[in-house]
Amino acid sequence: MLVLPNYIQYCIDTLERGGFAAFAVGGCVRDSLLARAPNDWDLCTDALPSQIAACFSSEKTIPTGIKHGTLTVILEQGKVEITTFRSDGVYLDHRHPVGVTFTRSLEQDLSRRDFTVNAMAYHPARGIVDPFGGERDLAARRLRCVGAALERFNEDALRILRLFRFCAQLEFAADPDALAAARLCGGNLARISGERINVELDKILISRRPEPVLAQMLDTGVLQAVIPEFAPCVDFVQNNAYHNRTVDKHIIAAVGASPPERDVRLALLLHDIGKPRCFREDDKGVSHFGGHQHVSAGMARQILTRLRYDNDTSRRVVLLIERHDQDIPTDAAGLRRLLSRIGEQTLRQLIAVRIADTHAKDPAATATRLERLICAYSALEDLMRQGPVFRRGDLAVNGGDLLALGYQKGKALGNALDTLMELVLDDPDKNTKEILLARAKEWL
Repeated sequence: MLVLPNYIQYCIDTLERGGFAAFAVGGCVRDSLLARAPNDWDLCTDALPSQIAACFSSEKTIPTGIKHGTLTVILEQGKVEITTFRSDGVYLDHRHPVGVTFTRSLEQDLSRRDFTVNAMAYHPARGIVDPFGGERDLAARRLRCVGAALERFNEDALRILRLFRFCAQLEFAADPDALAAARLCGGNLARISGERINVELDKILISRRPEPVLAQMLDTGVLQAVIPEFAPCVDFVQNNAYHNRTVDKHIIAAVGASPPERDVRLALLLHDIGKPRCFREDDKGVSHFGGHQHVSAGMARQILTRLRYDNDTSRRVVLLIERHDQDIPTDAAGLRRLLSRIGEQTLRQLIAVRIADTHAKDPAATATRLERLICAYSALEDLMRQGPVFRRGDLAVNGGDLLALGYQKGKALGNALDTLMELVLDDPDKNTKEILLARAKEWL
């Protein structure tokens, strides 16, 4: 027996008092059976949208998807989406049905859903309603489509990405039929909007173990369908001392070696994507990829724009890619200078990218480099505990102080502040108002 929150029980009771059936449905049932706290609770009912609104006339309702039978009821404890039982019409664009038909059959409603683990309903008196074996698949930790996988994925190509997303989040295995259908239907992902793709991709990337799922996406061609620029990386051999993996496998290993931070993993997913364009082989047969970080950064900017990532995300990820081959200083002065250029958060992310990238290379050739990166991280921690000065705002003087000395607003004022910043980056002990004003007065 599942324990429903009070406000969900209230919604079921309210619909039943109106003479209608009502069930918790979908992900909330799945997560409850897995002893995971649901992110939200959805209900389905045989009440039509107008009847749902009439039952909740004393509450605020929003017609969030009225043509598909969905109303959102606003309660003090939270929002509840309530949807009329329905069957979907024909899908013409591999994403949306041309229309829906409302029905009084719960099983017909469940039959249109993507995976068996999402096609279960629950009622406090009737218990679990599971016509497609979702509970068995939960026990087997298996993700299987409702009905024929090929049909489900041809209807809605986004379900292909959802397959891999749920595999990543739940750490389930994909059913072989689902993987085969994903391989056949992956090309239809070209019809899915960038926003929808980036939402699913982010959830895969920040999962606990993204590496095996990304490897399956690569094997089925789904990753290449989502990011076509990835295709030339597949099986591209890197014949040099640092790499014991092909470009594609190195990228996936680097993502798997990184902390579950979205921007870090996005940067690693794209950090070497330009290598095939930069390939050069010397007369000894050794591979070189000079400038690949800049080429990869430019390609990443285009990919992130196409997938409708926001400008701040794109800027951060591109910066990490541009600098992913950069040496990180281990001395305090060098770290302060780098902090002044890119800030603490980006520097921490850059070190995480560098460490993960190094872990995915040949350990025989990169052990010293890894030790240096760990030293840089430790030095950064020590420096931040001391409260370092690395921004203009940390200076003991400001623009107003220099204006009072006689500086004029404009380039000269900015140059003076930058020069004072350089002075303090070299020697933080000089960050006193007396010393800085004296220097500024000399320059004036």
